[in-house]
Amino acid sequence: GGGGGGKPAPTAPANIGKAQVVSGTPLNTGDKTWQAEILIARTGQDGVNHSGNVRTICFRGPSRTSEDQAIEDAADFDKAAPDGPSGVRAVAQRLQKTKK
Repeated sequence: GGGGGGKPAPTAPANIGKAQVVSGTPLNTGDKTWQAEILIARTGQDGVNHSGNVRTICFRGPSRTSEDQAIEDAADFDKAAPDGPSGVRAVAQRLQKTKK
């Protein structure tokens, strides 16, 4: 094997900009929880670190006792992803506020 020379392109994790639902910490009662999380690539000068990797920032929704609710949170994150970190942050704050 072996490839050509040159600097490798910045590598970005495959799931940047795509929200996913992950298992959260179980409640004291033992009930499961879920939460949406999304990785967003940083924009501007912060976007790539000194070793050439894309820097990401992870946003999480509130812990939900319903997986369906977490899936809805993930969908909201997906909608905001094109707006970059500031757009997703606003969604995350709104979700935390409206948590039932």
